[in-house]
Amino acid sequence: MYRRVTSFAVACAIVLALGLATAFAAIRTTTIHIKGMKCGECSYSVAKALKATDGVQDVQVSHEKGEAVITYDDQKVTEARLREVINGTGFKVAEEAETKGTQ
Repeated sequence: MYRRVTSFAVACAIVLALGLATAFAAIRTTTIHIKGMKCGECSYSVAKALKATDGVQDVQVSHEKGEAVITYDDQKVTEARLREVINGTGFKVAEEAETKGTQ
């Protein structure tokens, strides 16, 4: 009897711990400014790379605005990783100091 109660308590504790871990996950949206995009194909290639990244839920890329608006799960991907993905497409993420001067 004691063993069953203990097993049940351990199982409940595991379920609770897993539930709490997912409760701290947050869906975030960030805007990242990108240098070098000139056309729709540029936007498409950046969007395609971002959408292929685990944790990214939605991407809107505009070459006219020079930015990507990305909705992502911060438990699966970081903003730093999103910046790496963009830089890996051949375009460059604009640093914050550069974007503050243009706003």
